[in-house]
Amino acid sequence: MLRSVAPIPLYLTMRGVTAFAFALVITYELAYHTVVVGLTPFQLVLAGVVLESMTFLFELPTGIVADLYSRRFSVILGIMLTGCGFLIETLVPVFGAVIIAQIVWGLGFTFYSGAETAWITDEIGIERAQTVIMQATQVGQVLAIVGTFLGAALSQISIPLPVMLGAILYILLGGSLCLTMPESGFQALAHTQQQTAKQLIQPLLDSARIIRVHPVLWMILLLGLIIGLCLGGFDRLYTPHLLHDISLPQIGQIAPVVWLGLINGAVTIGSLIGTEIVRRTYRTTDQEVIIKLLMVLYSGMIVGSFIFALTGLFVLAVVGFCLTQTLRNISRPLLLLWVNHNAPPQIRATVISTYWQANAFGQIIGSPLLGWIGTVASLPLALSVGTGIYTATLPLLLFARTRWNRAQQSTLLRSDSEA
Repeated sequence: MLRSVAPIPLYLTMRGVTAFAFALVITYELAYHTVVVGLTPFQLVLAGVVLESMTFLFELPTGIVADLYSRRFSVILGIMLTGCGFLIETLVPVFGAVIIAQIVWGLGFTFYSGAETAWITDEIGIERAQTVIMQATQVGQVLAIVGTFLGAALSQISIPLPVMLGAILYILLGGSLCLTMPESGFQALAHTQQQTAKQLIQPLLDSARIIRVHPVLWMILLLGLIIGLCLGGFDRLYTPHLLHDISLPQIGQIAPVVWLGLINGAVTIGSLIGTEIVRRTYRTTDQEVIIKLLMVLYSGMIVGSFIFALTGLFVLAVVGFCLTQTLRNISRPLLLLWVNHNAPPQIRATVISTYWQANAFGQIIGSPLLGWIGTVASLPLALSVGTGIYTATLPLLLFARTRWNRAQQSTLLRSDSEA
């Protein structure tokens, strides 16, 4: 390590760079798959299933690596693998290269997903981490706006170009973190302890035990499963729906794919404003507040998604899409905070990984179904079916709120009796 950087500025920088790079990639990756590689709707979701299968298979093992050995190592390796995955698919525009890229990217994501949040929480404590995570989300949203619009300009030159640039940024970030990322809040096990099979699987056993007896964590995992069932297919199908089913305006020499960047740029701006409103207005250290916010956000997402799926008008489709994706972006850090509230510190990365595994399992089940519907019937029908599945999140959140209120009342009664 050449020189350690303070955790908070490093975390904000890391989240900002990854958001910028990811915006370059994700806005145009599916356009690259659709226009350049020429994948069908079923092939698009098949690539997504491969990606989520990697998450399902490796989230827990890599979460254990982060909990036993090093959060820092897990974060750096994950970022490097993610960049390599994105780079691979731009080298050869064939379906096989896309599949290999999803495998490498998926493996990288599993190393990074739980460890990044666990690392910053270890370094600065859970109370400060709540605020910093929200700030990092806003930093990421600002830089994602820049990345999205830069990608729009680059895609006019070549559709694979923004994907390639984003991949290179990921790899460079991973290399710089090797020199600057500290890890003082995490205590790894002694070498002799690490060698025992019991120690290797202990975080997994602890996580399973905690989740089994913790009703809120059970509901969070079920929520992740439902979200995965519908949003995996949505993420893979909205690009061909916009390009093929919506009448995009013809203005000058602007390529149709550039509209993707402009629309996603509007989503990112709305997400930034919405996240700031939530941060300033609501007390997100209160779990009941988080649950209420998620209920409102998910309700709006359902309305927006139905509008996007069922209209062929450009303006209405853009309104529906922006509403859906903006509220989704605002809800994501809130859900992460909810997991953080309920996960014991010593197995936090493993619990977060368990959530992502549930989400991945939902995508593995739901995406092929929606892709098949989109291929044999229509993309609007496939998107509508996915939205219908998403409505199941609302009664689950209502049940979670009821259970939380009962738990709080029981705690108060016990405190009164002890007093």
